[in-house]
Amino acid sequence: MHIAVLEDDPDQLDFIDRCLEADQHTRVLMQRAGELHRRLQSEPFDLLILDWHLPDASGLEVMAHLRHGHAWSQPILFITAESKEDAVVTALEAGADDFLHKPLNPAELCARVKALGRRTSYAQVTAPLVLCEYRLSRMPRGVEVQGELVILTEREYQLVNLFFSHPGQLLSRQFLLELVWGLPGDVQSRTLDTHISRLRRKLGLDGKRGLRLCSVYQFGYRLEEVCLAHQS
Repeated sequence: MHIAVLEDDPDQLDFIDRCLEADQHTRVLMQRAGELHRRLQSEPFDLLILDWHLPDASGLEVMAHLRHGHAWSQPILFITAESKEDAVVTALEAGADDFLHKPLNPAELCARVKALGRRTSYAQVTAPLVLCEYRLSRMPRGVEVQGELVILTEREYQLVNLFFSHPGQLLSRQFLLELVWGLPGDVQSRTLDTHISRLRRKLGLDGKRGLRLCSVYQFGYRLEEVCLAHQS
């Protein structure tokens, strides 16, 4: 199998690499979510091994973005040092196919990878993202607004997916640039602002249909739900 491994600890990354090498899997080792995004533009993977804590995004955020923004259907093996039972539940409900606690056992890791490799598709049906009068459409890529489909570019769709997945949450420019473009968060670029402006116009995210895409000066953007009943 061709396996992507996203883990920010170099020692853990090396350990997982050596375990997978024994079963002759090909591996791509990454430490940042932005690296995974860049690879996915041109390289298919059969399986993703994903750590909970990453420097540029949480593993849960990466997983949500893959399942919705990329329509990723391959298995995801989630790994973490978190020992709480609700952590397992959270990861599985978010779309993980399996879960392993650290420290990892080599034999168990290899067995779980083999078991996941036997699955030909992602069986769990993920509920569509719906907010107010908006509904995300994965195929074709777009958003239904009052029943009318607005087609989006791939980047526009990924941005909308992130905002719909985190309503009311302030998303930093760094976070958005890393996850959607795979760019370092400190890069000076107007690309994000241009895409945001286009999304506001195409989807009418001005509050009149219940959602407003707001900018927060020098930080990022937030998708806010608007109470239409109180509008004049």
